[in-house]
Amino acid sequence: MEEVSTEVKATEAAEEAKAVEEVKEEAAASNPMDAVVAKIDSESKFKKGQIVKATISEATEDGLKILLPFSKSEILLSKDELDCDVYNAADYADKVGEQIDLLVVELKPSLKLSQKMIKLLQEEESMSAEIAAGKEFSVVCTGFNKGGLVGNMGTYQVFVPAKEIRLGYVKDLSKYEGKTLRLRALEIKKDSRRKEIIASQRVILQEEKDAREAAKAAKEEAFFASVKVGDTVEGKVERVTNFGAFVSVNGFDCLAHISDLSWTGIENVTDVLEIGKTYNFLVLKVDKENKKVSIGYKQLQPQPWDLAAEKYSVGEVVHGKVVRIVPFGAFVEVEKGIDGLVHVSQISNERIETPASVLNVGDEVDAKIMALDPAAKKMNLSIKALLPEAERKPRAPREEGEERPARRRAPRKDDGEMSSWSEGSAVSTSLADILANAEKNK
Repeated sequence: MEEVSTEVKATEAAEEAKAVEEVKEEAAASNPMDAVVAKIDSESKFKKGQIVKATISEATEDGLKILLPFSKSEILLSKDELDCDVYNAADYADKVGEQIDLLVVELKPSLKLSQKMIKLLQEEESMSAEIAAGKEFSVVCTGFNKGGLVGNMGTYQVFVPAKEIRLGYVKDLSKYEGKTLRLRALEIKKDSRRKEIIASQRVILQEEKDAREAAKAAKEEAFFASVKVGDTVEGKVERVTNFGAFVSVNGFDCLAHISDLSWTGIENVTDVLEIGKTYNFLVLKVDKENKKVSIGYKQLQPQPWDLAAEKYSVGEVVHGKVVRIVPFGAFVEVEKGIDGLVHVSQISNERIETPASVLNVGDEVDAKIMALDPAAKKMNLSIKALLPEAERKPRAPREEGEERPARRRAPRKDDGEMSSWSEGSAVSTSLADILANAEKNK
């Protein structure tokens, strides 16, 4: 009796175990993804990032039903994870039974597989190989920490140390957030848990700076090998200062000093030159050692006296301003760069002691040209010649036998002004002319 009871219990236990197993199978059938996850967890066959082969069992409107290794249950691969532009179930109808490669994207909380991610990863790995070989790449800075800037390139995290951001020190890292960085990889780290690229923008900026300096040095060498004093060069006015203009001649900055822009003198560079315009200049000085070239603009322009013969003639009346007064007369500026002398004897019909008793600096006067010598840069003027005849007082006749009173001449001062001009006439006579006449009369 006891033996029968034991057999019954054994039978009941076996049936109960079988019932439990059937319940598990039914549960697995009702939730195939959970069964797959349980299988993955129990056997540890799959890992995140692993590529597995799956068999297509059916094409539906929502995607493909597939069978994974170690599983007899179908799971659905969403159409969004397929490597195709537009999903059409009919296109996969004849592919049932074929195997496709899928990437394990996530294990928990549920298994996630993707076909399109394989292509993206392949492209990414190809790109990372080029980056490892030194290719420049771009990343948008998504944030920063006390060590530097961070960003992402696909599945790679990118880190730019603070000292590798630019050539100089960066005080505020936050201003780079959201900006695109141009980078070159310093190191690439990759393991099962993390992929990281440590990169530098500074090395690119340094390379570009070195290239610019090398190009500049080459240009300078070629420039100084070809330029010499006396050359006429064409240059573009790049910028002006209160002391002159910087002019680009074949890519090299030359200085045109303000004193070399006009024969008549100017207060502002822009009175003669315009920024952005091109002019011809004369090379005045070349200093290769200090990398300096001085050029002039006025040296290629005619001087005012060079045109005087065409603009003025003896007997012509001109208008000008008194610019200097000396004991023997007054200098009148006819135009910028051309002054004429009104001798004291040519100022008034009446005898005057000094020009200053009649004229002041700044007075505007009309005068007649009495003599003109452009080569010597001299012009004799007369105000008196324009005065009405009525203002000229005739000299009183002397009685018979009356002697001419001795004329007292004031001692001559060395005033340093136009010593070649005669004080007693409106005609200029130089010391050289006097000596030549004396030699002729011997």
